[in-house]
Amino acid sequence: MGCEYQPFIALNSGQITGFEALARFFTPKGQPTPPNKVFERLHDTPNLLGRVEYAAKHLQLNLAPRNKALFLNLDPHGLSTALTTDLIKQIHRRPNTTVELIENTCASDARQALTLATRLRAAGIKIALDDIGAPHSMLSLTLTTQVDCLKFDKCWLKQLHLPHTQELLKALISFARYSGKLTILEGIETRDELAIAQDFQFDWVQGFLYRDSFIQAEIKLPLAGLLET
Repeated sequence: MGCEYQPFIALNSGQITGFEALARFFTPKGQPTPPNKVFERLHDTPNLLGRVEYAAKHLQLNLAPRNKALFLNLDPHGLSTALTTDLIKQIHRRPNTTVELIENTCASDARQALTLATRLRAAGIKIALDDIGAPHSMLSLTLTTQVDCLKFDKCWLKQLHLPHTQELLKALISFARYSGKLTILEGIETRDELAIAQDFQFDWVQGFLYRDSFIQAEIKLPLAGLLET
């Protein structure tokens, strides 16, 4: 198991302002394995998911670039109270760290995300709502108003030819600006898509257009060892 850091770019300066840490998995022969496939299987065993999630975040915090904002994806499934408490302590030791949460269409998932968000806010940790607009996500009024950052899924880029979609996106960005929330558009792959982000006045963007600035961390932890414990 290793990790990758993908940069955020500020549209007002064109400079790297931070990184999102992403888990990366490999076969025993070193071949990459899609992270979504790994986590889908782990969701069937919450205790194992919790151990892998904890190990991934520990690695990402320790190897993260310094002096830049860091965003961590945190899955509330399988994280025991003890593991969450310890992660919060680790996050406190790394300044300028934001935790990304995803709300799925399942009501129980939404409740878990809200519970975790409440704990993080009580601990003074910034929160981002991830994948806004993605087919698997929903928009909770309570969580949307509590978070510090709104991250918009790349699927918006394929639907902005629809007038109602444009107006909805403008309204969400306007809400974020009014309430002092950071806005990020994911999935930027071309200069044309970057121009769209600029037209809608997002704060930051990320995506494969900036692949040259991705940072690959050295593989440190064998996933097989975690699976056997």
